[in-house]
Amino acid sequence: MKKQFYALIAGICFFTGLLSAETLQQAYQEALPGLGYDRLICLTPGEIYTGGLAIANEKIGIKGQGAILDLQGGMISATGSAVIDLDGCVVINGSRGLNLEGKAHSLVTHCTFYGNQYGIYAFTIGIVEVMNTILANNTTYGFACDENTTCILHYLDAYQNPGGNYMAWCES
Repeated sequence: MKKQFYALIAGICFFTGLLSAETLQQAYQEALPGLGYDRLICLTPGEIYTGGLAIANEKIGIKGQGAILDLQGGMISATGSAVIDLDGCVVINGSRGLNLEGKAHSLVTHCTFYGNQYGIYAFTIGIVEVMNTILANNTTYGFACDENTTCILHYLDAYQNPGGNYMAWCES
């Protein structure tokens, strides 16, 4: 059963990966529903996708397969009651690699956030789970959240983030 599930994911990602997109927004617009997501964005390995993405009140999955997301100063942002899951993405050059606000939830696995202002910026009352992810050389913080965010962090490698690797803001 598990092998069939992974074969299904590979098949969906292969098919949708055949659709050529230069920007992350184009990949989002071309994505179809799959695996319980409103849109399952399957990126082509080794490709560079430019620009950011903003979603609200949707459930989105991004299967990067090693693709590079060059945000060019933008961000991947989820607001409202959105769910955004990222797997296998290299996220670079953003103001915030991943920005979560409102009641947004996220699962981040096997990603790298490098050279952003903030790697992951979570100011949500939702749950943020991050595992097997690298947060490096982000100019402010690798991972920043507030006291209302439920953070579940597993096996992170955070280093050389000048403001700090991890930061939690709490009300006085």
